[in-house]
Amino acid sequence: MVVAIMAIAGAVVVPQMLQAGAFRSQAAARVVIADLLYAQNDAIAAQAPRRIMFEPNLNRYRLTDEQGTTLTANWMAGGDTGANYLVDFAADSRFSGVQLTSADFADTTTLEFDDLGSPSSGGSVELASTSVQYRINVAPFTGRVTIESVTP
Repeated sequence: MVVAIMAIAGAVVVPQMLQAGAFRSQAAARVVIADLLYAQNDAIAAQAPRRIMFEPNLNRYRLTDEQGTTLTANWMAGGDTGANYLVDFAADSRFSGVQLTSADFADTTTLEFDDLGSPSSGGSVELASTSVQYRINVAPFTGRVTIESVTP
């Protein structure tokens, strides 16, 4: 009886544990999409350019103003007023095993939204884990954000 219960539990739990990398990649992709949309909307609200500077070699990205100063977001660190708007996949345990493999926006890793919310160019960001890879696309002119699963 105990062996049967262990077998059933193993059949349910083990596949879920194997999919943990996929769930982390999905979470990371959702965060990137949300931050792209945040930067676009903040550019419109502030009537000033906003940039997202991707650093694939450091496995992170940050949101900045037009001078390159990293934005602060009080809500990101539980109300800490000095929290910089930096997302570091290597340092954040929620994204363990997720790699920012590339970012390409017209031969640069920086995307800028103008005061009307239009992107400087179209392009894409790729995230990968051991089991899944996602490409987040930003359309030129409109800034429409889409996501697709990429076969590694």
